[in-house]
Amino acid sequence: LDFARWLANPEHPLTARVTVNKIWMRLFGAPLVASVRDFGMKGQQPTHPEMLDWLARRFGHEAKWSRKEMIRLIVNSAAYRQSSATRSELADRDAGNQWLARQNRFRVEAEIVRDVALQASGLLCRKTGGPSVFPPVPADVAALSYANNFKWNTSKGDDRYRRGLYTFFKRTAPDPNLVAFDCPDASMTTPARGASNTPIQALTTLQNEVFHEAAQAFAQRLLAEEAANDDARLARAFVIALGRTPESDETAALKELLADSRAYYEKTPEAAAELAGEHRREEVSPAENAAWIATGRVILNLDEFLTRS
Repeated sequence: LDFARWLANPEHPLTARVTVNKIWMRLFGAPLVASVRDFGMKGQQPTHPEMLDWLARRFGHEAKWSRKEMIRLIVNSAAYRQSSATRSELADRDAGNQWLARQNRFRVEAEIVRDVALQASGLLCRKTGGPSVFPPVPADVAALSYANNFKWNTSKGDDRYRRGLYTFFKRTAPDPNLVAFDCPDASMTTPARGASNTPIQALTTLQNEVFHEAAQAFAQRLLAEEAANDDARLARAFVIALGRTPESDETAALKELLADSRAYYEKTPEAAAELAGEHRREEVSPAENAAWIATGRVILNLDEFLTRS
């Protein structure tokens, strides 16, 4: 109890400094103190010591140890709301962006990769609270990893599309989608997550059931909206997924893919029906449904879609 009181003492800055350093790291992709696990004599010095101390005091006093309050404070700051676009004059002066002349660019965390796909597709359930849920996992994984007393029964209805925050996590057999995107080992503490860039990740977002279903729903969302032509519908897809309109070369490449997909699926209606599954618009031809699913899947697999910039 004495130790707990010592840690939470508002006049004791260590706990608050460690906490705000981690919050900063989550929001900016890089901490104020690089040695996240060591704030002692052997740790590295903060890049912005006055900022760290000010945030720590704000966290322990005005914010009353509220993480939500600190996140709100930081994300409303001018530093956080900067573009991540690089500038030539900064290449030599601050290549590592230590002085925060721009925002950092980094891939979203493992739990959020699925969330952004569900958000773009319109499937995401925003319900809060409640028990853990069980999104789809590959059948062979469920058979091998959950073959004993515990069975992985895929959630139905809205629970199937709830945020990754609510996904059931079995320490000895985590969701393979999380593992693919560098989810840390739950059997030990991980002060800072690593980040990799592997072919497995691209194959996951292209072929995994979760992301395939998101592509199906994304296509139906686009087909449900009125659009004058393919260019307008592709522009809408970019706005939904990436928050911007496509460049002319991007539109040209996707129109070519769309045309090739239409031609292929018109010749193979069985493949079109299989690709569309249950997520299809009855008033749209199977080939059109399938072509937009194939095109939408490419957009949802772009590096820009999975990257916070």
